[in-house]
Amino acid sequence: MRIAAFNLENLFERAKALNQKSWAQGEAGAGEHARLNEPLNLPVYSSADKAEIRKLLIEFGLPKRDDAGKWVVLRQNRGKLFKRPKAGGLEIVAKGREDWIGWVELKSQPVNELAMEHTAMVMRDVNADVLGVVEAENRIVLDKFSQQLLNKVNGTPYEFAHYQSMTRPVHAASGHAPLYADINV
Repeated sequence: MRIAAFNLENLFERAKALNQKSWAQGEAGAGEHARLNEPLNLPVYSSADKAEIRKLLIEFGLPKRDDAGKWVVLRQNRGKLFKRPKAGGLEIVAKGREDWIGWVELKSQPVNELAMEHTAMVMRDVNADVLGVVEAENRIVLDKFSQQLLNKVNGTPYEFAHYQSMTRPVHAASGHAPLYADINV
């Protein structure tokens, strides 16, 4: 019996910064993410902190109405980090981390078809009887990948034994899903 584990790295969407032809092309996006999250996580925002946050928001193109820049997106779920006065500009209104619930995340983009086919080819070539996977968007995506892409590369689609979505923030992976094929034990 062959048992394998595979990190699918999100099959159909990946962080834009991590989905470039080279690390040099995406490194700026990952850097923006880290540089902005550091001051945003401070318990209290001093005047200097607010000035730095404002500068970074503008530098990364986030003051637009959609809160999205080239590499990162600002999510504001409760409360507001900043407001856009009618006269223009950007004003940081949060006094600290507890005044708003939100974060900056890396902007995602679709994964190209060739990368998905290569993932399917590796899974086909491993030919595991039991395959555990991490970082699959959800069960539907995993099933479509198994049925469509594994068939496309002449692999054997897997059937689900179990899918466990990891929703707690301590888990980095989107989901864990052991799959299985026909097993003759």
